[in-house]
Amino acid sequence: MEVLLLGDYHVTLYVSPDCEDCQKARRFLENKGINYEEKSIQDSGARGELRYKTGRTECPTIDVDGHIVVGYLPEKWDHLLSEGPLRMT
Repeated sequence: MEVLLLGDYHVTLYVSPDCEDCQKARRFLENKGINYEEKSIQDSGARGELRYKTGRTECPTIDVDGHIVVGYLPEKWDHLLSEGPLRMT
């Protein structure tokens, strides 16, 4: 997959295989036309990176330029992606 940006923000989606919410998360981002980098926690490097960032390995997790939402929470994701991480409160 290509490394993708939302405006000036880097978007990473952490997923696990056979995860229904991960499928929903992909559709959510694709329907909004948001490019993202996908990382599978089956990869030990990605799993370690996610654990370092969040203290756990729950998927899906979205990271928008260091601002993280664990779990598929469309309303929070929408707010993060539409408002931009630098304007989050």
